[in-house]
Amino acid sequence: MTEQTVRAPAGDLTGTVRNGVWKCHSIPYAFAEPFAPSTPAAPKDHDGRTPSGAEMVVTVCAPAEFTGNAPALLWLHGGRYEEGSASEPWSNGRHLAEEGIVTVNFGYRKRFEGFWRDSPEDTFTAVADLRHAVAWVLDNAEALGIDTSNMTLGGQSAGAGLALTLAADPQVHDHIARVIALSPGFSRAGTSARRRAVVRALTRTSPARATIAAMSPEDEQALYRRTRSFFPTDTCVGPRISDAVRDLPMLVTTTSEEFHFMGILQKADASRFGRLAARALAPIHGASVKIPDDPRPLARLISDATIRNWAVKAADAAVAAGTQVWAGEFYPGEGLGVGPDGELTSGAPHCIDIPRLFGREAHPFHQEVLGFITGGTLPWPTYDTGKAQAWFGAGEFATEETIDDPWAEVRDQF
Repeated sequence: MTEQTVRAPAGDLTGTVRNGVWKCHSIPYAFAEPFAPSTPAAPKDHDGRTPSGAEMVVTVCAPAEFTGNAPALLWLHGGRYEEGSASEPWSNGRHLAEEGIVTVNFGYRKRFEGFWRDSPEDTFTAVADLRHAVAWVLDNAEALGIDTSNMTLGGQSAGAGLALTLAADPQVHDHIARVIALSPGFSRAGTSARRRAVVRALTRTSPARATIAAMSPEDEQALYRRTRSFFPTDTCVGPRISDAVRDLPMLVTTTSEEFHFMGILQKADASRFGRLAARALAPIHGASVKIPDDPRPLARLISDATIRNWAVKAADAAVAAGTQVWAGEFYPGEGLGVGPDGELTSGAPHCIDIPRLFGREAHPFHQEVLGFITGGTLPWPTYDTGKAQAWFGAGEFATEETIDDPWAEVRDQF
């Protein structure tokens, strides 16, 4: 491993080079006081050999030659809008860089600071911050070898919901060629009266951003934890599906067992009360009490309500707007895949898609995504035909086939 410094408008950026890939961690794109609007970061030399843990930063993986005209993936991490970073190892863009793609991982402010808004018309602070991140990429694109006419915005889970939201922002939209949304997660509570009522009850004062901003960091964090406890199967904060972009080509995928791995749901479904619990909780999640026939009724309800439902709505809205949409779903099968923590796992749980996209697991999805990022197409029918792609199993045992819409029951239930 060697060091290499890139001279860019942002400053002299020092990263590491390994196998022809340059990586620079945690480059600041903006600064802000807590809960205050952000401003673009001033040019400054940066040593990005190690992650910093800061929020308003980008981490870049690029082919070390910087020959120019490389497609770029601008990636937003997941984490329920409350955790995660721009330097997560399992969304490392090293393998994509080996294929000639520049990956820019975006960090952003989270929890109340990034996603509280006093009305649905307000802009999320995180989205306002990320405008600066996109502007940073545009300003430094030539130095990093990025073709700014060929940039894909993507994310997984909360990151996918945020990618769909950011792509709709007027200051970002025209710079994005297409969107990747893996298992998109949106907030049902959002800026709803229910969440505001919870905060009002906990603070006994006005549930406003200014009120929360005036708290000490410790009190604000405690308030967030307490508020979050009222939304165990929803995100405490975050954008709503109505914020999502509809008019950019997109790839939308889910897994068939998003949250089947959760111990509390496994225990409930193993009891004789699993189906009764699912029926009781269905209306709270906006679902019909008619639960599909499934051996894991509660896990199915939570998986559908928190992820697959939003994938359906995002994809259907884009198709209705005349947009090209490709859809797909991951299923269990033979072989062991790479899980969220790098451990081998069977089945098709939430997050199984990330190592496949980024090439940490040998999988046909990786090569197909490369085609989408570089040229905007995928080798299966578009979603408006009623078809989607299905991937079964993991690693060297993975297979795939084109299937009928896998989300028909989800659409009917929600």
